[in-house]
Amino acid sequence: MTQNYQAEVTQYFRKKADGYDRTDEQVYWRLSDELLWEALERYVLPSVPEGAKLLDAGGGTGRWSDRLLRHRKDMSGVLFDLSPDMTRHAAAKSVQHGYADRFQVLQGDLGELGGQVEDEQFDLAISFHNVLGFVDDVPSVLRQITAALKPGGQAVLVVPNRYHAVFFNIFTGNLDEAESAAFERRGRFTPDMPAMHLFTPTELTGTLNEVGLPVSLVTGYPVAVYPGFQETQLDGTSATVQQTLSDEAAYDRIKGIELRLLGEPGLAERGNNLFVVARKPK
Repeated sequence: MTQNYQAEVTQYFRKKADGYDRTDEQVYWRLSDELLWEALERYVLPSVPEGAKLLDAGGGTGRWSDRLLRHRKDMSGVLFDLSPDMTRHAAAKSVQHGYADRFQVLQGDLGELGGQVEDEQFDLAISFHNVLGFVDDVPSVLRQITAALKPGGQAVLVVPNRYHAVFFNIFTGNLDEAESAAFERRGRFTPDMPAMHLFTPTELTGTLNEVGLPVSLVTGYPVAVYPGFQETQLDGTSATVQQTLSDEAAYDRIKGIELRLLGEPGLAERGNNLFVVARKPK
């Protein structure tokens, strides 16, 4: 990562760090998180071995390390992230929730992951949400994640969907960013965030195959409900999302629709996020 871009990313997450986990309180992200957890339980966790070791690549405040290590008390984990402002929250969670003895936080640029962790050490590697969008060289980072996995280990990626970025920016009236997403495969969802790589299912599958991580599942989520601008902030709910999801009975029915569609490969392009599972050959 270039020094200027690294500084931009670090500053962005410094401002977000203390309030980052408040997204749990927003109804859209509650639905999104419930779908992601269901995807993990369906497609990933059943084949994660007893005593597995987790790599959370770009894990930030540790929202997903925390959930996995509390759910699977046989697992241990390493979180690797650029932002010290984010990772101090991850470390605090591990103490608060009683797994600090099986959790390690490492600081650094994902482009240098291979120099910080041993090869063939992990059974499961996760990299969720916009993390891979913020690295300079995506194939290089994916090669380093591949090297860190044991043979048979799984990588689970959640990345920003280029097609959704085009839609979202048209929907919110930012045609410059819509054009950037469509033509340059880079963009952003808010004016204050650094521009990032955007992904399509075909491109990401091809890259993973090239680095030695054959894909077993590529899909998207949520596919029927999309965020508004307010959902890009740490607080608040957009009017359309509020109208759609605020009623609990309607929320449950919509969640049921999303769960029924979850995992269908043909819906990847419709997802707000892409969800990809790949496995290192034995």
